[in-house]
Amino acid sequence: MASAQVESVAGLLRGTAEDGVLVWRGIPYAAPPVGPLRFRPPSPVKPWPGVRDATRYGPQAVQFTGAPQPHDEGDEDCLTLNVWAPAAAAGPVPVLVWIHGGAFLHGGGRLYDGAHLARRGGVAVVTLNYRLGPLGFNGPAGTANPALLDLVAALEWVRDNIAAFGGDPGRVTLSGQSAGGMLTSTLLAVPAARGLFHRALVLSGSARNVHSRGQGEEAARRLRAALGAQGAPGAPGATPEELTGLPVQALREAAAQVVAGAGDAVLRGDDFRPVVDGDVLPRAPLAAVADGEARGIPLWIGHVRHEMDIFLGTPPAPPVPLVPGTDAAGRDRLGEERWAALGEAYAASGEPGRDPHLDLLDDAMWWLPAIRLAEAQHAAGGQVWFSRFDHTPGMPPYDRLGPTHGADNRCLWGSPPVFNNLPGLPPAPPMGPADLAVTGQLQEAVLGFVRGEAPDWPAYEPGGDRATRIFQDPARVENDPRRERRLLWRDLPEV
Repeated sequence: MASAQVESVAGLLRGTAEDGVLVWRGIPYAAPPVGPLRFRPPSPVKPWPGVRDATRYGPQAVQFTGAPQPHDEGDEDCLTLNVWAPAAAAGPVPVLVWIHGGAFLHGGGRLYDGAHLARRGGVAVVTLNYRLGPLGFNGPAGTANPALLDLVAALEWVRDNIAAFGGDPGRVTLSGQSAGGMLTSTLLAVPAARGLFHRALVLSGSARNVHSRGQGEEAARRLRAALGAQGAPGAPGATPEELTGLPVQALREAAAQVVAGAGDAVLRGDDFRPVVDGDVLPRAPLAAVADGEARGIPLWIGHVRHEMDIFLGTPPAPPVPLVPGTDAAGRDRLGEERWAALGEAYAASGEPGRDPHLDLLDDAMWWLPAIRLAEAQHAAGGQVWFSRFDHTPGMPPYDRLGPTHGADNRCLWGSPPVFNNLPGLPPAPPMGPADLAVTGQLQEAVLGFVRGEAPDWPAYEPGGDRATRIFQDPARVENDPRRERRLLWRDLPEV
C-alpha cells in the first residue's frame, strides 16, 4: 500500500490523503521545455533535494484557442502529471493513464479528477499535460512531434515510478477522448511507446487524425508566414534557435491564423496534430494497426451517436473548422460527383428530423474511421470491442444538443450524484435517474477493462455480427447498427 509520501526516481514527493484516496499533483515527468528546449524532445527531470510538495496541480500547457483569461493561458513549464491511488489497496493495482482532449490546442490534465474512479474501481489513475499547438505539433523549428514524445516520457515515468504509488506497471491502460483518443490510437503506432501500455480505450478519436509529412510542413509554413506578417523577430526565415526566443503571445496569434484557415482540402480542418514523420511516427497508425503492431493490445473503440452536432457554431463556437474541413476533404478525396452521390444517398435514408448532410460529415469524420480502426485490429488478429454512447446527459449543452461529442466524457468522469465539473464553468446540475444509470454502466465497463476483464458484450467481428454496446438507459447490444450507411462507404477511402 502506498503512503502520502513516496520516493520517485527523481526524489521524495509529499501528497495528500483525501477520503480513502491518496493524491499527488503536479509531479514533473520531464524537464521544463523552455528556452533552448522549446520545440525539442523532452529532457529528463533533474533530481531534487528534500521532499517536493505534490499537493497542487502544475500549470496547464500554453493554450492556443479562444480568448482565455490570463490565468487560463497556461505555461510552457507544463510537463507534469497527477496520480490518484486507493489508500487501502492490498497490492499493486492496475493503472489508467488518461490523455486529455481539446483539439490538440487546449485542455489539461487538471480538468479530470481521478478520485472517484480510483475509489470506485480500485485502480490508480494518472492524468497529464503535454505540449499543445505549434509547441507540440508541426512546430516551425524542425521537430514534428514533441507532444508525442512528451506522452512517451509520461508513460516511461509510469513504468519507472508507479509501483511506489501502489500501481502495477505491468497493467497499464492508455485512454483518452477526442484529441486524447486520437493520440491514444496514434501511440499504437509509435515504436518508442511499445511495451509501455497493455490495453487501450479510444473514445471519439480513431486513427484518422494525423498529418502526412507534406501537411505537417504546410502547417509549419503557414505558421511561419503568420509570424512574419505580424512582424515577429526573425520570422519566417528564423533559425530554430531564434524561434525559441519568440514571445508565446506571438505564437498564439500566429497559431490562431493557421487554425482559422485550416478548413481547406490541404489541412482538412486539422491544423496542429501528429505528423507521420518517418521517425517518431514512422507511418500512418491505421496501416500500422492493420499490419499487427497493436495485435497484442486489447482495444476498445467508442464513439457518440451524433458527434458532429456540437461543432455547428452554436455557442461556444468550435475552435477548429471541422465542418468545412471535412466537406473539403470529402470533395478532394472522392471527387465532387461521388461526394454528391453520397449526400443524395444519405438524404434518401437519413434519420427523421436530422440534416442528412450533417450525418454524412459525422460518419466521415468520426464513425467510419472508428469502424476502419476496429476492422484493422480484427484483421491483424487482435482483440477489439466497439461501443456507441446514445444517452443525453441532463446538463448543458447536451440537454439542448443531445448525445454529441463529449457526452460520454462528462459521464465517465462524473462523481455521482453530480457530473464532472470542469474548472471555470458553472456547476453542473445533479444527475437524474437515467444519468445515474448510464454513468454507472460506463464507469463499471471502463474500470473492468482497466482491471483486465473482457467487456460484457461480444467482441467486434467484421465478418459476423459487428456487435456494438449501446450505452443508454436501458443498455443494449445492437448488431451492425447503421448497416445501410456503412455499406455506402464500402470500397471508398477515408476522407
